Amino acid sequence: MLLGAPLLAAGLGASAWRLRHRAVDPRTVVPLYSGTVAMDADGRRRLIGGRGEGGALHPGTRLLATVPTGAAVSARAEEFAAGTAAWRERLDPGRRELAEAALADLWVLQDGLPAPVAGWSRNWRFVWPRDAAFCAVALARVGHRERALEVLAHLQGLQEPGAWFEARYVPGTANAPDGRSPQFDGAGLLLWAAGEVVASLDEAARSSALTRLEPLIDRSGALLHETTRGGTVLPPASPDYWEVPERTVTLGVAAATLAGLRAVETLDPAGAIAAAGSAQAQSVLLGDTFGARGMQRYPRRGGADSALALLGATGDVEHTDVTALRAMQQELARHAGGIAPGARWKHDGISWTPSTSLLCLAFARLGAADDAGGVLDWLDAHRTSEGSLPEKVLFDGRPAAVAPLAWTAANTLLALDAQLPADAPA
Repeated sequence: MLLGAPLLAAGLGASAWRLRHRAVDPRTVVPLYSGTVAMDADGRRRLIGGRGEGGALHPGTRLLATVPTGAAVSARAEEFAAGTAAWRERLDPGRRELAEAALADLWVLQDGLPAPVAGWSRNWRFVWPRDAAFCAVALARVGHRERALEVLAHLQGLQEPGAWFEARYVPGTANAPDGRSPQFDGAGLLLWAAGEVVASLDEAARSSALTRLEPLIDRSGALLHETTRGGTVLPPASPDYWEVPERTVTLGVAAATLAGLRAVETLDPAGAIAAAGSAQAQSVLLGDTFGARGMQRYPRRGGADSALALLGATGDVEHTDVTALRAMQQELARHAGGIAPGARWKHDGISWTPSTSLLCLAFARLGAADDAGGVLDWLDAHRTSEGSLPEKVLFDGRPAAVAPLAWTAANTLLALDAQLPADAPA
């Protein structure tokens, strides 16, 4: 997603970059753009609450109360909910309300679109490959595997051979909405997502899915392999989820690259040996560079970065552990209880839910149930009055900025899923 979107929307230049590092008021207040997004009877999305319109919702949904039961959009919402019923039944009853809110948020931001958009406020109404990767995995885990494959197939159709993914796309097109640079992490994260989605399928469906996603696997796998010279050099400098220009490779890009290289091992059986060699070489290099100085934002500097959680969230148990995540959480903590994107982020007192929910997912995947549970409690307690998960939480606990946010919803669902008993039926 776009952690730097408000600045970038205004045109991020050198002066804006310097502003990011100035001392700012730790009690900064930004508005809540909307309390949620809801569908009307014609299937149009409307911003509700915050600075948006008023309007009551059907309980537990993202449908306006004025939507009749027989409307087409109601049927789609019911179909989506029915597809997640078996997954919801497996949850701890105390977590079902949060899960249903996150599911509703994810539904409203993807229904009828080729892939989920980040949000519905004006500067978020685009498809980010990064966000879409996590949304696809979440869709697969909660029961919508075909929809997950559709999302990945759509993204693969936007990638040219040898090319990076754009930072974001106008929904339904291959067009970027502005001139920001392409971002390297999309290839790795979409490969990781493809691996997770394919692994969620039964054996009979996997072969068909691999054939369907072959262009993504081939193009992105070749891009990662060739750019890192078989894993022996770090990936190139690129903007990451901070959405700012970079001259040095960041931990977020490195983590996404390693996750993608590892995914190719399972996605491309014919090239598994070469892929395993690239992944192993990149893993060793990550440890020798970022790992040698405590997994900071850059190989030699930069302080703590919430991208450390990306390693755990994508299944990496070599380069992070629960102790390291707890230390990062403490260093990046904000007054309301969430975390900031990094130590170099502006000190405005604002918690960012994409980073906080990613930390939750990392804790959950590493088996730290109590740590993950504490973050889930925090996410649950800081939803908007309409029930959606917001992008930001102010110093005093008020939700702020965009709501809902697809990446946060997806991370929350994946964290809940990671805590389900391993032997429970799918």
